[in-house]
Amino acid sequence: MTAPRLIALLVLAVLPLSMGQVAERTAGEDEFPALQLLPPGSVVEGISLPRYEEHRVTALITAKKMTVVSRREVRMSGIRSFLYAPDGGDTTCVQLTEAKYDFRTKLMHSLTPPVALLHPRYTVRGTSVIFSNASRCGLVKGPVSTTFRLNADATVK
Repeated sequence: MTAPRLIALLVLAVLPLSMGQVAERTAGEDEFPALQLLPPGSVVEGISLPRYEEHRVTALITAKKMTVVSRREVRMSGIRSFLYAPDGGDTTCVQLTEAKYDFRTKLMHSLTPPVALLHPRYTVRGTSVIFSNASRCGLVKGPVSTTFRLNADATVK
């Protein structure tokens, strides 16, 4: 048997094995793509997770450090989550010290205080938060301090 035929037979024999391994590592519907490639305990620094809707970025999560807990859950620290207004208006930023994120439920839970919600018209500070970038809804737990800005010159607490 010639060398090219032998190589072709080896490739054909190995291909089904490698395809099976890839199928085991593909992301499920409720998992983040690429987490199946990182074993639990893996640490990634300087991450950025954008959320797209109709070819437009609607939200962005950045973190200084992310630790893989499972194929569905990660823990992050030094987090900023940006929620962009659909009309291109004001951006809301959620700042967290440490949190866990579940790709199945699409919920971020803060793990350590403090938390802050920053918007050009208001600022909310509390001890914990649970929110979803997908639904753009959440709850800040207290004690909570809220500051509203009615215009550039007036502030009401």
